[in-house]
Amino acid sequence: MEIERLKTFLSVAQYGSFQKAAQDIVNSYTNTVAEIQQVKQSSPEVLRVGYFSAFEQQLLQNAIFKMLQDNPRMQVIIKEGSNEHLTRMVKNGDLDLALSINYGQPSVKSTAQLQTKAIFSETMVMGVSTLNPLSKQTALASADIKDVPILYYSSESSTFLLESFLASFPFIQDYEQIRRVASVEQMNILVALNKAFAFYPEGLIPSTLKNDHIRFLPFADKSTQSYTIDAVYKNVHLSHTLKRLLTELCN
Repeated sequence: MEIERLKTFLSVAQYGSFQKAAQDIVNSYTNTVAEIQQVKQSSPEVLRVGYFSAFEQQLLQNAIFKMLQDNPRMQVIIKEGSNEHLTRMVKNGDLDLALSINYGQPSVKSTAQLQTKAIFSETMVMGVSTLNPLSKQTALASADIKDVPILYYSSESSTFLLESFLASFPFIQDYEQIRRVASVEQMNILVALNKAFAFYPEGLIPSTLKNDHIRFLPFADKSTQSYTIDAVYKNVHLSHTLKRLLTELCN
């Protein structure tokens, strides 16, 4: 089977219809063409970066904003994807840097030939609806979340994040208890309406997600719930632009 036909088949299987798969394929093609044209018209400084969720994207946005203030002609290509997808793109040279999470397991395997640098650290918290009596507590114990649906956000299917959350909660035996949602908005409304709990990275929760319907509770054992956001890159012949980005991310 030709590779393009195989990709189309996989897209149809993923989206459940030819129409949705065709809209996704066209959008991907359009974005790629736009990026190629952007690079052709660009200055010698081109920065290709990726992030995996709407939470840590603010770290990337702040750093790049400062760089563009000094060099408005710098071209930036930005990708959003799963941890696996982004780290693979860095390894293959398709991205200069990506942000990943170290939570329950390292952000990249030691054999991946990639460098990681921690740029932010905090603890993970759980979003609980104020409709739920547990929201009145000051912290959650393992027994409180043993049987409830727990959500996490990722734009793409990601076994890495699922494995990270399961590693942080060894008492959870049922993989079906932890489920992925494809948008932060969907996750937030399900939590607010008491349909599920959800993982949130403390310190990176946008103010737009904070309201009177959700409380963000720490876990009783904070020592097991720390996380870091890591910058992932190839530590070979770093460009001046990439060095500057790493400096800004660490500030």
